[in-house]
Amino acid sequence: MSSLQAGAAREEIVVPGRGYGMLGYGQIKHRVLGQSTKLYSRAFCFDDGGDGGSALFFAQAEICMVFPELKRALVERVQQVIGARHLSSERLMLCSQHTHCGPGGYSHYPFYNFSVPGFRSEVFDAIVASLAAALIAAWNARRPARLQFAVDRFADQVDVAFNRSLAAYNRNPGVHKLGDHQTHLAIDRRMWLLKVCQDGDGALIGQINWFGVHPTSISSRVSLLSYDNKGYAADYLEQQMGAGTVAIFAQHFAGDVSPNAQGNTRPEWPRGKYQDEIASAEYNGQLQCAQAWKMLQAMGPSDALQGSVLDAALVNKDFSDIHVDPDFADGRSGEHTTPPCHGLAFYEGSPVDGPGIHQPITGLVRLLAKLSQRRALRNAKHESAQALAQTQDRYRAQSPKIIVTDSAEGVLLGMCDRQKLPGAMDPMLAEMQRQDRAGALAETPWVPVVLPLQFMRIGELAIIGFPGEITTVAGQELQALSLDVLAPAGVRKVVIASYANSYFGYCTTWHEYQEQQYEGGHTTFGSRTHDAFRTEFRRLLRECLKPAHARTLTSAPEKIFSAATLALRSAPRTP
Repeated sequence: MSSLQAGAAREEIVVPGRGYGMLGYGQIKHRVLGQSTKLYSRAFCFDDGGDGGSALFFAQAEICMVFPELKRALVERVQQVIGARHLSSERLMLCSQHTHCGPGGYSHYPFYNFSVPGFRSEVFDAIVASLAAALIAAWNARRPARLQFAVDRFADQVDVAFNRSLAAYNRNPGVHKLGDHQTHLAIDRRMWLLKVCQDGDGALIGQINWFGVHPTSISSRVSLLSYDNKGYAADYLEQQMGAGTVAIFAQHFAGDVSPNAQGNTRPEWPRGKYQDEIASAEYNGQLQCAQAWKMLQAMGPSDALQGSVLDAALVNKDFSDIHVDPDFADGRSGEHTTPPCHGLAFYEGSPVDGPGIHQPITGLVRLLAKLSQRRALRNAKHESAQALAQTQDRYRAQSPKIIVTDSAEGVLLGMCDRQKLPGAMDPMLAEMQRQDRAGALAETPWVPVVLPLQFMRIGELAIIGFPGEITTVAGQELQALSLDVLAPAGVRKVVIASYANSYFGYCTTWHEYQEQQYEGGHTTFGSRTHDAFRTEFRRLLRECLKPAHARTLTSAPEKIFSAATLALRSAPRTP
């Protein structure tokens, strides 16, 4: 790629104040009481030097999730500086690193703010300002560059990551069934790395690598802002690469992957390398850094990234009713998604990375959820045969999930009147009721339903932007599908960039979903969620085989909440 230019930059996220909640663990007591590490936004720009607005941008912030309103605000701000011709939403892939010890309160969707509590414009503005500065600096830093790409596997004895939902993983018919002490093998142990150097002297500009593991080395028991293991890895590698370089440690298939070992005899949680959780995060970051550094050092001329195409496409799809192509559903027609629902397994949490509600509350919620389902079926039967069929179809599509929250309509345990719920049992429920009384929850949905699917291409490398958390096997299947579709166009390498552009929850395979562990309970659109993504991504990527001007890309409108609703959802500004 001799005509390519590239630039990279890093900017600190200057988070204001303290005392408000963090985002990730959903624990109302997980509050910002100080700062263990700085948080950063990092960005790369790739440009072929043409006049047609062909530049591509890849950016990542050390926050838990990205939401569409964050990206909209970011695109608008950067366009004001470098021009809309040079940056558009489809040519920017915006990811989160997924630390669970970052600031909360920056989503317009209320579901993610109950534990914070409330929307906090100062946090939102700080994240946008940091990302914008990084993107603009990366654009201004462009210089002739050359790219290399490699894939290498962590050695089995490196304790970098473990599958936290082995029972679900083992349900997949194509995997080798593993035992409790083999969770380190039930993941994709490969790191995928893009090296960016100056043309001529070969000086490092930086690198982006993709490897899936949750930044949950630090638990909700630590009330300090931290970039966790991925951030330590980036910081360490930038020190090794030299001043001014940029290292993005992006996520690949992280949905069921934890840095915390399972199967050992130590009973306390979390189960990291050390008793000190920050030390465990540093250690895990060192492992990821060492792998990336080894790969950078080993690269040679044969690893040069071939091809000169810079391309991108993005569509927004309403996932509340995606009809699945039969070949992704064992030949069955009529399989589909439903509006998003969170299940009991979601509220119970992950026993490895973040426990949720406990007994006896779990038993009560289970009972109320089953009573809610019976009531819904009974009411639908009295309404009409059509209403009954629709209700039965919804429960079938979500089965065996025990539905607790209809997150599209904001209905909890089937009760439209949220004030009737026992708010005294749970502080987050009490906060939800407070916002409800204020009128802040009238505008729905509570979570994103229209989701961005993105394709980005740099020569023979395709980057697939996935708007959530995808499990190991589901990610491998999406990666293989993407490579199969794109191969005729000269694509030889595909990575899945998770946590990209929005966030809806998890994506398990149909077989994993049947286990209803945490990941299945958080696979919001039902058992065919993964098959729906494969259906829509295949449709998008087939269009991307055509020239850009010949593509038919139909998008659903994104939800934009009213200013009045945001004002009602907003917390007082943090001092």
